Amino acid sequence: MLRGDARAALALAAIDPDEICRAAGEHGVLPLVADCLSGRPGVPAALASRLEHARRCAVVEDLVQERELRRVLDAFAADRLRVVLIKGAHLAYSYYTRPDERPRIDTDILVAAQDRVRVATVLGELGYAPVAQTSGDLVMYQASYALTRGGATLHVVDVHWRIANPQRFGAVLSYDEADAAAEPVPGLGHGARGLSPVHALLLACVHPVAHHANAHCLIWQRDIHLVASRFTVAEWRAFAALARARGVAAVCRRGLDLAVRDFGTVVPDAPCVDLVDPALDENATAAYLAGGRRHVEHVLWDLRALPTWRARTRLMRQHLFPPARYMRETYAPDSGAPLPWLYARRVWRGAQKWFARA
Repeated sequence: MLRGDARAALALAAIDPDEICRAAGEHGVLPLVADCLSGRPGVPAALASRLEHARRCAVVEDLVQERELRRVLDAFAADRLRVVLIKGAHLAYSYYTRPDERPRIDTDILVAAQDRVRVATVLGELGYAPVAQTSGDLVMYQASYALTRGGATLHVVDVHWRIANPQRFGAVLSYDEADAAAEPVPGLGHGARGLSPVHALLLACVHPVAHHANAHCLIWQRDIHLVASRFTVAEWRAFAALARARGVAAVCRRGLDLAVRDFGTVVPDAPCVDLVDPALDENATAAYLAGGRRHVEHVLWDLRALPTWRARTRLMRQHLFPPARYMRETYAPDSGAPLPWLYARRVWRGAQKWFARA
């Protein structure tokens, strides 16, 4: 249906409406499916009703998020903070017909590492509170801040100072590069900026592999399709050269292949031919494309990517012994359990997670 295949609608009567909505929701494309089938003859009444409800909910949620996002961006601009919108929020306002067509659970921004404290201060003044999460300068390169009202979360801002947590991917695109090439996002007002097309496509290809175990999700392939479909030949050449230079040619080829399969994305052969050269399938990042990985493998890859044993030791310590505040908030928010017991509990639980296959 998302590809515009009219024959797909013929099968709707035989499929449970709840199952269609569930699958579309899991893939992040429920508003897009609702748009595809809106007003189309032959759509079962029960399905049409559910889709219309989903579409209205998406519009309302997006209006709330946009109001907050504009307030946040205005506050950053007033404090002369140069932030760059990335991932879902950037794509929603730069590539989709309407921002509510691109569901997202938070707003991701990229900032200079030295501006993290100022960014946190501005968000705090706007009523945002930090979300409990593990920390450590080698484990986590982002922090989340949530605005809540009456027990409901209205908006979450994810502040990144590297584009990914895994060591192999974190330096693929720096803040300075993103900032220098950033382009305006007029839909969010004066001063709003997002990634350049080349950088947006690079991140769209890298993100599912680096952070989501190479999971297949239609909205991510839709992102790649929409960005790539606007590319000029010069942008294709720049993208291919950047992917090769940063050691993610195989990862980018995988993302493009899925977009071609799912949405018929047109990828020119000439500028991108090197993305399929086996000699360029870098083991460091191509290994992330394999299925059934264990979390311990990710940790080992991070350890190998670090330059010194001192840094590797620090990384392991940060994995095994997060800050006491995080341990309290996560494992015993309402009890006075001894801290050593909480760490032992974390190690026991973590061992099961680390050796389980994704």
